Amino acid sequence: MGAYQLKVTIKGSKPPIWRRVLVPQGITFGKLHQMIQTAFCWSDEHLYEFEFRSEGVRVVPGKENWSPKFQYLLSDETTIDSLVSGTSKFTYTYGIDNNWELNIQVEDADSDYKESWGQVIKFKGDCVPENCGGIAGYYELLESGSNDLKEYDMSAVNKFLNQGSDAASEEVHIAEVYDCYDKGSILEIAKRHGMNGLSKLKKEELVERTIAHILDPKVMSSYFLCARNSEINLFEQLASDDFQVPSFEMEEMDYLYAGGYVTAGPDNCFMVAEEVLKAYGSVNTPEFKEERERLSKIGDYLCAANSLYAVTPPQVLLETFNKYEDKKLSLEDLLHAYELLQSFRPSVRFIDGNFVDGALAEQNGVEEFKQMQKKVPYYIPTQMEIRFMADHEGFLMTGELGLLSNFLTDEMNVPDERIPYLLRQVQAEVSMGGQLQEVVDGIEATGIIFESEEHLERFTSIITDVWNHTRMVLNRGHKPYEMVMKGLETASAQRKNPPKIYPNDPCSCGSGKKYKKCCGKKN
Repeated sequence: MGAYQLKVTIKGSKPPIWRRVLVPQGITFGKLHQMIQTAFCWSDEHLYEFEFRSEGVRVVPGKENWSPKFQYLLSDETTIDSLVSGTSKFTYTYGIDNNWELNIQVEDADSDYKESWGQVIKFKGDCVPENCGGIAGYYELLESGSNDLKEYDMSAVNKFLNQGSDAASEEVHIAEVYDCYDKGSILEIAKRHGMNGLSKLKKEELVERTIAHILDPKVMSSYFLCARNSEINLFEQLASDDFQVPSFEMEEMDYLYAGGYVTAGPDNCFMVAEEVLKAYGSVNTPEFKEERERLSKIGDYLCAANSLYAVTPPQVLLETFNKYEDKKLSLEDLLHAYELLQSFRPSVRFIDGNFVDGALAEQNGVEEFKQMQKKVPYYIPTQMEIRFMADHEGFLMTGELGLLSNFLTDEMNVPDERIPYLLRQVQAEVSMGGQLQEVVDGIEATGIIFESEEHLERFTSIITDVWNHTRMVLNRGHKPYEMVMKGLETASAQRKNPPKIYPNDPCSCGSGKKYKKCCGKKN
């Protein structure tokens, strides 16, 4: 197979902090990124890029924020040989805020290397916490004698590199996993499980107490009880030694990852420690499965109702649930389920007898919202709508949004990976009764500029259709055209003739300038 010998040094470290690593030839830059993360005991929380300055090339994980000064390649599609074999040095930047910059020197190539995983063969300097504020923050910790610092264990790192390359080849133990996390990450896991006041503990004691707590049957049962069916299905896939998670399902791992029960590996792989599997086996009784699946369903209905109404009377949710489910739900059961879910999935709050959107509750805007919301019957969603909203955090795809997606992709050249975010943004704006100009401003704020009257006119026509076919919280879930068809509102509520915005028109903000010279002008 062969390997490259790389010396990876943290820029600005004096004396230099470095790791000399052997990395297999033929791997992708995405896998090289994972190996560097493991070599430095970091946890892959931030964005990254590789830069070959003399070649004018950057290798990145996504297509956002590309500069015309560089040629860009995607890290999961590009093998390292195409660039590393022809250079003596390049850089690796990790984290937007901390902005760790690592200089990578290509020292040698070993054609006799047979392993499929990387390994650290020499190092200088102890572990550097990734979230300490950069190299300056590290030296402040060093000077203060902080307990956040620990010695570098090359043997443990290489064992983890080996496991990451072939997760099924050896058992994974939770202490080894947590040893590779920094103290901040472990504190976040502990806090998620209600453990507080641990920041002054040394890392070794923090690891021991956190692991003991999350593996406690009562703690684990409470946490897994609030997992959705899709999350449990992926977890049990990992438990059966199938470690590859499709990229479109990666977000489904967030809940169990945040709880400290799974750990991420290279190339969309996840691993579950033997101790976690054993503990899960003891709590996953038939009675537990039945209760968890029912709680998952109730959570799905709560998510859909919250997306449609923002303020939901329990009776509406009970009516919807009992319309479709054989095992009926009582008010007592619903409130009990809410209390369980509230601990780990606080998307709604129960206030004055209603389930209220969490963000609305934090803004203290409930009474004002109730005055704005129209006094019409609550729309009862279909089962398909409920499932879709639950699987997409409240977002509901429509044919009109599909046309908007095609327009942004085909005519405005918007990258595919930005489309889901933009569709969510538009739907959220329209659902709350946002006007056309507000939607246009929101789109242009993302850097998408309508440079021609034709594009702007086409966009306004599509947005009008989106507006007419969006389930609005101000309408208690009804679409504007449904309000008209059902006689709940006059025909003027349905937009038939969209107002046109032309670049040379006076700007609606009242500045007196032309639109293209004011709100339509973006740097």
